[in-house]
Amino acid sequence: MSCECAVCALQLDFQIDDHLLEEIENGRCVVFAGAGISTETSGAHSFSFYDQIAEQIGKSGCELSFPELIDAYEARPNGRQKLIDQILSRFEYIDSWRDLRQAATKFHRELATAPYFQSVVTTNWDRYFEEIMGATPFVYESDIAFWESSPRPLLKIHGSIDNFSTLVASSEDYSSCEERLKTGRVGDLLRQIFATKTVIFVGYSATDSDFLNIYKSVMGSMGRLARAHYLVSPFMTEEQALKFKKLNISTIVTDASYFVKTVKLHMSEKFCYCHDESYLLVQERLNEVYETHFRFTDSFNVFEQPHLIFCTAYQDGLIHGFQRIIDRRSSNNYTDLHRLRGQIGLYHDKIIEYVKQKDYWNSSYFSGYQMALIYFYEVNRQLDSKTDNLDSLEDLPKFYHPRLDIMDEAEFDEKVRPHPEIHKAALKQARRMAKGYENAESMVVQHTPFG
Repeated sequence: MSCECAVCALQLDFQIDDHLLEEIENGRCVVFAGAGISTETSGAHSFSFYDQIAEQIGKSGCELSFPELIDAYEARPNGRQKLIDQILSRFEYIDSWRDLRQAATKFHRELATAPYFQSVVTTNWDRYFEEIMGATPFVYESDIAFWESSPRPLLKIHGSIDNFSTLVASSEDYSSCEERLKTGRVGDLLRQIFATKTVIFVGYSATDSDFLNIYKSVMGSMGRLARAHYLVSPFMTEEQALKFKKLNISTIVTDASYFVKTVKLHMSEKFCYCHDESYLLVQERLNEVYETHFRFTDSFNVFEQPHLIFCTAYQDGLIHGFQRIIDRRSSNNYTDLHRLRGQIGLYHDKIIEYVKQKDYWNSSYFSGYQMALIYFYEVNRQLDSKTDNLDSLEDLPKFYHPRLDIMDEAEFDEKVRPHPEIHKAALKQARRMAKGYENAESMVVQHTPFG
């Protein structure tokens, strides 16, 4: 049975034309985001910021543009300071409730694991792209020179809540911004983006004067050489779509988050990109390893049974590997499975080198770290196969010894725990490491995340 809630009702089926699909596959698209995918989405607050300001100055129901409304608000004593207080209060309220923040960041979280959408332009003041995607914000003209240095650059043409003086809200602000776009470095960069990339607008309505003014200002000088661009919105009439067509903007009628989710499904099927579900499975395994690790380290004294510390190092590697996969999901370090497979091979070489050096402490740790990468890779292969049978991946080996390699707990308790002499060279190293733990009954030997 299909869901008919307010969110799912906007996830309308759509077709991506071949041109846009090719542009996405080749990384030639830039997302241009408005407030409709952020703090002004219906699930993030019960009323819009426009309505909030209008109510306070008795302008509810008036047909003022947003800059005109802000002009009226700022005409009061200390109007600008009060406006900033209102913005901060709204953002703080949204962030203080998990459901509201989830709604406000739904698009950002979806986009975070789509590395083929590298650059973002936004008119939003909030810092969700920075927090969720790890994007580098570019607000000032002087910083534009470093645009190419960022792996995930974010152009904030209407300023940022982190820099109050940069906020574009009043008519005067919009006029100054328009002038900067015509003559400044930000405008030059924006024109370059429009001239060389395919721009996908999200979070704007068909009647959004802000979006239309920016678009016409930047595109005005390009004439017949202007590239085709796209607008994604679930609220689009046929008449509005025809108007956009005259501006060389094709419309896609669906929810912006659903659009990105659908694109990601296509990319994971056609190319070797990971599935978002794999991060959830990694988190499940990480929780299991935590439980096993704490129980295991409590089960022995390091000085009395030093040969068991290699399993501790292995489990540390597993934990650190899983933690990093989860923590770095928005950086796309592990999104490309071809690259991940190469990393697995490099760690294999590293482990062999440590074994040659009889450094079993480090070889154990990196065996665990490599296992975390292998697990993530295999999870995605299973998801690619669409078998819905991930049971085999639940048997993650959580125990290890340099002589016998990976194993389950029962085998470890039988073959390793009662037999310290099973690997004499490793035991010698373990005893040397355990010397400082003779009088430390509760001390746990931990491997730091480097080696």
